Amino acid sequence: MDRILLSTYILKIRDRQKNDQILSRFNGEDDFLRIMENYLNSIFETILATADTRETTAIHLTLDAPPNVNIENRSIHGFFSTGISGEQYDIKDVESRETIVEVQRNHAAFRNIFFYLKIPTERDNGALILQRKAKFGIKTILKKTLNRYVKGLGYQNYTVFINNVVHGRVYRTMIKHGNLKKVDFIKRRLPSSIEAYYNNDMREDQIPGTLKTSMLSPTSLPQNYKNFVNDLFTNPDRERIEIDGIDEDFDEVEFELELNGKRKTFYVKHKNRIQPDIDVTADAELSEQGQPTIESLIRISEELIVDIIQLRI
Repeated sequence: MDRILLSTYILKIRDRQKNDQILSRFNGEDDFLRIMENYLNSIFETILATADTRETTAIHLTLDAPPNVNIENRSIHGFFSTGISGEQYDIKDVESRETIVEVQRNHAAFRNIFFYLKIPTERDNGALILQRKAKFGIKTILKKTLNRYVKGLGYQNYTVFINNVVHGRVYRTMIKHGNLKKVDFIKRRLPSSIEAYYNNDMREDQIPGTLKTSMLSPTSLPQNYKNFVNDLFTNPDRERIEIDGIDEDFDEVEFELELNGKRKTFYVKHKNRIQPDIDVTADAELSEQGQPTIESLIRISEELIVDIIQLRI
């Protein structure tokens, strides 16, 4: 059975002065929950398309059914339907090698992806849960088309942000039971010359660039290394990372944890870069067709959102 992955995000709106808006009275009077409902109904009626980051492939987004809105709970859930077009290829039966479908450039193979959105009252952030299937995600097209829709309503001074947020359960499980495979200490500046680097002259005449010092293990770095990165990661964010006993300061410390064959990279300073997927296979209830039930996906999403919102108070 395929793993069931849910990804967690924080949703915010900021004005041009980078002030976060209260979502339930966005723009002073508008409820963003209603704006999201209208956006979702609009893409149910019309398939949206946008190019990928390389401008080579068209990515499509729609809903096969209207969204389910719970005003009292201030939540919306449903299934996005998303696909990629732009290539011409054949789909074959792998045993008979018979061509089943001839896919043209204007065809797209669509996948249904569960979503759950919650917009609390009097808060400047909402929570979004997106199902992730293999390496196929929809965060980019969702953010792009949602901002296009919001600005089309006349909100030219506002931007919607959908930021990754790592769930505490994932980190705590991996730091406790996983292997620490790598630690990278990163500076965004270089000594003026290679000779200066070897002479430990790291402060004078520095130039822009990236200097990375890596510590790696084919199995796992010792427990004291794990304690070290855990102390850094769980401390409040700082502009620069100062480490006792090292006469240098760093712009970022990255470390990689591995558990049950799955690796995830964590960032001490830029935590929003952490991939937010959570394996909920063991918690989901399955239908007779072997798919997770909507009821169990809603239940799990609510549990994840409670933790996310509590972390953001």
